[in-house]
Amino acid sequence: MNSAVPPEMKANITKLYCAAYNESQKNKIITLLLITEECTIVASGKSPLEPDDFWILPLGSEKTSKEFFKHTPPSPDEIEYAINFIEDTIIPLKKLLPTNSELYSFSPVMQEIILQANKSLSSPKKVLSIKEMEDVFSRLAIIISGRPYSTDTLPESSSFAASLLILREFMHHLGFQNIIIEKSL
Repeated sequence: MNSAVPPEMKANITKLYCAAYNESQKNKIITLLLITEECTIVASGKSPLEPDDFWILPLGSEKTSKEFFKHTPPSPDEIEYAINFIEDTIIPLKKLLPTNSELYSFSPVMQEIILQANKSLSSPKKVLSIKEMEDVFSRLAIIISGRPYSTDTLPESSSFAASLLILREFMHHLGFQNIIIEKSL
């Protein structure tokens, strides 16, 4: 595990990882994706007690939106620069993450993304497919191209756009077809 991580952060990551593991089909490999305001945390493993590995990436909903988005909605160029940075940050994980793992998240912004995909938060397992996520992203792309936010129900915050971008690039480049979204603990 990452020794430079404060003990309280390790404890929280382990708690969420264990909760995801307990929701999974036992004996599966899981990957936990947590998008916070300042960073993205990825934890992965097959142990029920703690992740085998975790990484803290410099991609957060607020951090990414402040660094790349000067407009609301972001301009196409701003989105492109953010995508390039996100890709460069996550692609090295492709060699490090175990294959065939289930992707989980407890991030509150994921609750909003799944609602935007017209999925109920009351269903027992909230699974968002890559296609459903892409449908939400396509709506954001239309707004970025000039359609007013008022024609859609998407949140107008740049941090939502950043979170959606992080999720999109993560799923695409690391080969996840679905993400299971759990309520925050």
